[in-house]
Amino acid sequence: MEKQTFINSALEQIRNKNLQVPFLLDQGSEVTDLELYLKSLEKAYLSTKDPRLTLLFRDKIQQLIQL
Repeated sequence: MEKQTFINSALEQIRNKNLQVPFLLDQGSEVTDLELYLKSLEKAYLSTKDPRLTLLFRDKIQQLIQL
């Protein structure tokens, strides 16, 4: 799946969950502003060229979808 298509679909799914902030992702990792976090993930995911980093950001996005 193309990066832009994936990120658009994933962010829509996450936003539709209406997650209440703040919430913990991992131990010691608290999200206090969901939109800021999503924008940061989106920019990082779309701009990275390294496949390992792409996978890392994809995993972070999938983790939010699974909440």
